[in-house]
Amino acid sequence: MAVQAKALPLVSLLNAVDEAGKWFWNFLKNELAPYPGRAWVVARVTIAATLVMILVMTFQIPNGFLAAIFTLFLSRENPTATFVAGLRTIAAFLLATTYTLIGAAMFVTEPLTHFLGVAFSLFVSFFLISIVNDYGTAVAFGFTIAGAIPFWDRTTINVNDRVEGTLWLAGVVAMGVVVTIVVEYVFRRVHPATDLTEGIEDRLRTVESVLRCTAAERPLDSVSEKALSLYSSVGTSRLRRLILRSQYSSHYKAQMGTAVALLGQLLDVAANFQLALTERAKPTEADKARCRRLADEVEILGKDLVLKRLPEKIRGPSPEEPSKLPFLSIMERIVALIPQAFSGSTAVSEFIPAPLDEEQPTHFFAPDAFSNPAHIQFALRGALASMAAYIIYTAIDWPGLSTSIATCIITALSTIGSSRQKQFLRLGGAIIGGFIFGMGAQVFVLPYLDSITGFTLLFMVVTAISSWIATSSGRLSYLGVQLALAFYLINLQEFTIQTSLSIARDRVCGVLLGLMSMWLIYDRLWVKNAVDEMQTVFARNLEMFAELAEQLLEKDQIKAIRRIRQLRDQLNAGFGAVTAQADAVLFEFGPSRPQKLQIREDMRRWQPSVRTLLQVQVASAQYLYNKPLSNLPEPIAQAGVAFEKDIAQVMHAMASEVSGKPVEGVPDIRLSAAHMRQAVEQHYAGLGVPVPDAASDVAGLADSLATILAPLYEDIRATYAAHNQALGAQVQLQPGQA
Repeated sequence: MAVQAKALPLVSLLNAVDEAGKWFWNFLKNELAPYPGRAWVVARVTIAATLVMILVMTFQIPNGFLAAIFTLFLSRENPTATFVAGLRTIAAFLLATTYTLIGAAMFVTEPLTHFLGVAFSLFVSFFLISIVNDYGTAVAFGFTIAGAIPFWDRTTINVNDRVEGTLWLAGVVAMGVVVTIVVEYVFRRVHPATDLTEGIEDRLRTVESVLRCTAAERPLDSVSEKALSLYSSVGTSRLRRLILRSQYSSHYKAQMGTAVALLGQLLDVAANFQLALTERAKPTEADKARCRRLADEVEILGKDLVLKRLPEKIRGPSPEEPSKLPFLSIMERIVALIPQAFSGSTAVSEFIPAPLDEEQPTHFFAPDAFSNPAHIQFALRGALASMAAYIIYTAIDWPGLSTSIATCIITALSTIGSSRQKQFLRLGGAIIGGFIFGMGAQVFVLPYLDSITGFTLLFMVVTAISSWIATSSGRLSYLGVQLALAFYLINLQEFTIQTSLSIARDRVCGVLLGLMSMWLIYDRLWVKNAVDEMQTVFARNLEMFAELAEQLLEKDQIKAIRRIRQLRDQLNAGFGAVTAQADAVLFEFGPSRPQKLQIREDMRRWQPSVRTLLQVQVASAQYLYNKPLSNLPEPIAQAGVAFEKDIAQVMHAMASEVSGKPVEGVPDIRLSAAHMRQAVEQHYAGLGVPVPDAASDVAGLADSLATILAPLYEDIRATYAAHNQALGAQVQLQPGQA
């Protein structure tokens, strides 16, 4: 019996390991599977990096790894955006180079002032990462500092060589940017379809395939099955990045961001729908008809989005039409929400100028850059961690570990989870790119190469592998960047084949030192829990939404429009922050991890609906700016004011639910919208005239808001009620257990 008892834990452990292995294998298959446009992106990056490598080797340009790695950073949705991002990168390097030269002239002569100058420069680098809205530009500044520190630490070379090496930091990046922009322009002429268009079109086609196969009662074809598994796994993070980096207006970016978020949710539900079909559900004739109708709507929707036309309004599921197929009504509801993301526009490609559509000046710094102490705390954490690494490798006289500073800069983010995510991927990239590809090539490949042609082929293979990984979802993409960086650090620093393994060893060990320093210092000071931060930001978004609704009642329209613009921009930034924190939760561990993951799934489920609410509410604000409620007849105006107050009250209630605050009586938003429509119909029926377009539009917008908001509030309230009930049950059980 004792032997059997001991065997049971071993069997459980082996089963757990087996399940983890299966999960990891499926994860890699889904992340690395091809999708539309991926091969073109990889080809662009590989060609650009290879051209940079040839120029570096031919003209013996120092620090060539920076030019090569920025070819991965700069790949964008269109050449114009690539050009703008490239100019910002060059400007950041020029600014950092100027700062470095001035600082070196002032502080390099005395060891103490040099040490303090290094510490201050690192503090400035981390402070900029925290306050600059363009993360890539801030990291470019930090890269320059990290690259210049080893130059000015070396007392064996003269000042002229140090200055020349520092100037080449900006020069080599400028060369890489120019090559990348040229390659982007050439490829766009060869392959004019955008990655964003292809990604949306193929995802909607996959959903359409699922519905048509269900209506025909035939199994899903293997191509669509693989695509469904892939897209439900990798999500829509890459499409969101393409939208943010595009040259579209901020209004269109917000609309497309909402549509893409709903598309990601639709694919998740479609995957569950397909699973339910294969396990137990059989469609009735009515369900088949609904599937065919929904497939037709998805097909039309896909064509509208690809051709940049305003999608037609789609009718949602009717309560009188219950389906025996699980998830079918949810899919209908999501598809019906997507056109509402474009409410208030006459066309997607041609916007009518409206008060809220006016482009606002882009702020370089965060609004609270110089008032929020969190930015100072962030900079102190990063500076202390990087200075610890600097002191260690300087004290033991091991300058090859200077890559630790760049590691600290590139892995620093605002929460533990997101920083740990980058550290895990950085460590994996260092091992694969440094030990396996870098040192492996030095041992098994490079000794047999006698020309640049062979090295070029090796370089292209490693770059293609790195860029393929880098085009995965946010859960894996950073690994590809770090793999390339580690390989370039070893093989693109000098202009000859390295025969000594000590260089590769030093640079990889420097990465490990930086990771250890970040874990021991950065992750221990003023820490933030990603789940708490996610809930805080989500609740703050709901409170801002309530304030936005209240602004529609403001008598001073100019003041209200200005505030609505600010709130809209802050809400869109808040949506991105919630998504980032949701990704960070995956890398936080402990006894409460299952509960954290459940909270994460809840937030991800609610987020698309809130984004759609924002678009419909902004459309309402656009409309009411030109035709305010006060210009409508008195009964309709009163009903409209009451409805907007109810909207704000419901949003405040949802924020209180998320924050754990007590919630008082909440109005029935469906009933409020019905009163609005009833007031419109009764007023004009009494006059014996048809309902004018202005009043009908106001009532229609109210119906749209209520259709989205009511089920969202019910879901949030039920979720937190169940959560609180579970906690109460645990508290009651504790005395008995004791």
